[in-house]
Amino acid sequence: MQEHVVICDNLIKIYKARDLEVVALQGLDLEVRQGEMIALVGASGSGKSTLLNILGGLDTPTAGRAIVAAHDLSRLNEEQRPHYRNLIVGHLWQQSGRNLLPDLTIADNIQLPQLLKGVRASRYKQHTQSLLELVGLGTMGKKKPLQLSGGEQQRAALAVALANEPPLLLADEPTGELDSATTLEILAFMRQLNHALGITIIIVTHDATVASLVDRTLAIRDGRTSTETIRRQQPLPLDNLHGGSTTIGLSSQTHQESLFVDRTGMLQLPSEAATFFTESGRADVHVATDHVEIWPTGLFVPSPESAIHGKSAVIGLSLASHAETALVDRAGRLQLPKEALEQLSFNGRVRLSLVEQHIELWPVQTTLDTQRTY
Repeated sequence: MQEHVVICDNLIKIYKARDLEVVALQGLDLEVRQGEMIALVGASGSGKSTLLNILGGLDTPTAGRAIVAAHDLSRLNEEQRPHYRNLIVGHLWQQSGRNLLPDLTIADNIQLPQLLKGVRASRYKQHTQSLLELVGLGTMGKKKPLQLSGGEQQRAALAVALANEPPLLLADEPTGELDSATTLEILAFMRQLNHALGITIIIVTHDATVASLVDRTLAIRDGRTSTETIRRQQPLPLDNLHGGSTTIGLSSQTHQESLFVDRTGMLQLPSEAATFFTESGRADVHVATDHVEIWPTGLFVPSPESAIHGKSAVIGLSLASHAETALVDRAGRLQLPKEALEQLSFNGRVRLSLVEQHIELWPVQTTLDTQRTY
């Protein structure tokens, strides 16, 4: 099994400005294995850029753990942080002006991080030429950024990001300023580098094309990881289709989506599922033999046998004389009762099905139905 390059555990980030506090990350959990190429998606303000800044050593968490390649980011001091940014992570930004120094040639841009690392001249010149050839710019080292096309600039930026051979590449909307054909070209180069070098890649994107080509797509909502979408190894037959992913619209024929469930049973429903509970803000949770059903309060009618068995999850009141409901907040968050977590092996993820009057949560099975490319 591949080791985890990135581990985030209950990650919290709070920004303070005078008397105002903004909670950008609210207990986010994330694990990324070595060699994965994943995408992060979500609405503006969901916490994607904050997470990327923390992983890149550009910001610090308020609480929780963030570990990258065995480096605990909450414990880095001011001397260690530049070393981390130069050697452990590579950055690829949307704007070419953030990736390349315009007054330097492409070769000089690639050599600069190596000079800061202290690499010998003979070594960095050879390595620079190898990187130029790897990204298809072998004859363009003496050109300056403005002499290149947008796609060529991003390929040059990839070479700069990889100059010191970091284990992790962070890409923030890397194709946002490119046309569709060039986008596919850059993604193909990134996948090639992913396979050739074994580098782990995390891409922040709003583009469904980008999300459809990576191993996993993680949706961040209100500062937490809410859903995970994985490419299927074999597409489903057309008669087995049930819509697309809730966040970025990937086809369920080629991708399988699941919800994250944390260790306390907390999960966040997608917006169309949360509309079931907008009026009352409460849900009846029924634990079936092999799945969990979530009903708008009052609609679930238990059988006479199930109505007299069991106790409430928190204080143990008899369900024969009391009715227990789960609270659903305006963001669609609710907490599954302990009995649901004990009876079903969710392993941190559930598959959601929208039925006519309720929602069903099923354990996600690890089968050949999904594919991760490591």
